[in-house]
Amino acid sequence: MEEEKSTEQVQDALQDQSQDKLQDKPQEKIIVQVNGKNYEIVQNHKEGWNPEVFRDRYSEVLERYDYIIGDWGYSQLRLKGFYRDNHPKATKDSTISSMVDYINEYCNFGCAYFVLQKSKEQPVKAKSGS
Repeated sequence: MEEEKSTEQVQDALQDQSQDKLQDKPQEKIIVQVNGKNYEIVQNHKEGWNPEVFRDRYSEVLERYDYIIGDWGYSQLRLKGFYRDNHPKATKDSTISSMVDYINEYCNFGCAYFVLQKSKEQPVKAKSGS
């Protein structure tokens, strides 16, 4: 009886996690433009995306990256760039496949964050940056 209960709890937890992941991905494509570069919001965990603060924190140094991760800690937004996995300049720690490790090791536990991916598409519902 105890085993049945723990199996149900594990299944419930897995179902909750998968629903959280579905909520992280925007329902429709959202393209934002910053300094003439277009980015798609591919993940918005716990509503971490804030266009005004992003615009203030954005630096031209981030333009070289294929992805930008923004995470919140102590009411501050921190931005970090990542390359696509097969990028010639990428190291193991600077590829997007290491994003989960970055979130788990360097971000506050349970923090809100977002992931932007460089896009060639033009913004439809643009929230213009600097």
